[in-house]
Amino acid sequence: MMRRERAAGINSGPHYTVLFFSAYFIYYAAYCVFSSYTVLFLTERAYSATVCGIITSLTFLANLLMEPVGGYITDTFLPTRRYLLLLIGMISALCIFCTKYMDQPWLMLPGMVLSAGIVYPFSQLMDAWVNISREKQPDLIYSRVRAGGSIGYAVMSVIGGYYFKYRGWDGYFLVQMVIFLLMIPCLLLLPDTSLGNRRKREAKEKSLSFFQAFHTLAQNRRFLFWLGIITFYWFSHRLVGSFLSLIIAELGGDAETYGNVCGAGAAVEFADLMLLAFAWKKKNSHALLGMAIALITNLLRPLCFQLFSGTWALYLGQMLQCASFAFYMSVSVECFAEAADERLRSFSISMGLTVSSVVGTVLANLVGGGLCDAFHPGILILFSLAVGILNLGVFFFRLPHHCVRTH
Repeated sequence: MMRRERAAGINSGPHYTVLFFSAYFIYYAAYCVFSSYTVLFLTERAYSATVCGIITSLTFLANLLMEPVGGYITDTFLPTRRYLLLLIGMISALCIFCTKYMDQPWLMLPGMVLSAGIVYPFSQLMDAWVNISREKQPDLIYSRVRAGGSIGYAVMSVIGGYYFKYRGWDGYFLVQMVIFLLMIPCLLLLPDTSLGNRRKREAKEKSLSFFQAFHTLAQNRRFLFWLGIITFYWFSHRLVGSFLSLIIAELGGDAETYGNVCGAGAAVEFADLMLLAFAWKKKNSHALLGMAIALITNLLRPLCFQLFSGTWALYLGQMLQCASFAFYMSVSVECFAEAADERLRSFSISMGLTVSSVVGTVLANLVGGGLCDAFHPGILILFSLAVGILNLGVFFFRLPHHCVRTH
């Protein structure tokens, strides 16, 4: 019965909302362990900061290389649900492998990098899946289900810190595996996506090859417009975010202050996503309005840090930035979806989200690190503000040329 309902697309919106919310909660709990604790895991096992930097950089590269593969597969060969189930099996095998060879770096470290190529694209594929599923379930609101990821990350941050402090790091990879396995029941009950790029005899347009898919995106001016705007949003956002602990220390805070500031921001992010889901219940597009608000509010954290002093300014600035990020998350998927070729929905959305976040973050880390070494961490506040203002100006200046809806 459940299979017939899934195929017919008649399950209730609220039912899918709960399942997607749960899937995001579980994924970002696993992501928290994999990503946020990577450097601490490596340093606790006596790896140098240089090795940590190399490994984290390689994980970004693995993400960038594997994301287009997943996007193309889920448009052409396998529905997203089945592909993600396959990835969970691969992740589990790699977790067992890395646990077995934890004392042999030449095996474990490549295993971690390969895992990143599987774990990181997971979220972008889920984002595309939710957007595609909304066609049959208009009550499915992305910001509402994405809020599950925010609270899942926050909960696992606390639990993970406690667990690894008292139990050690021997189970680091196995914890990830167990969390990912918990996602399987949610995935089994969620709907399959259609294969928009599968070749059909009666279709007028033929399916696109892997390289043709890249060419199509490169020729899509609306997609490139959003890619540029969102990449520089990430650049401005991460200029402060990646070095926030250094900035807080320079402004008189300590490690406890840093943790509390980040926690307060995560709580605001979750609340704002839930409020946006309530405010934007209708299926009407909110991409332009939401992105405009995200770009404007992106200026508030550096302004707050620059104009005011005291611990309260740190909390306020971070909470304002997380509010901006909530707006960004609630509309970024929609921006890339509206610009996508109908045959390449999953590919376009996942590629846009991945390239913008990876390029923006890596660029911010490289430039930010250089500025910190040449000057001091506080210079990043002004530089972030300048990049944010420039990006906002380009958005409003070029908007009429690239964002006229064609469908």
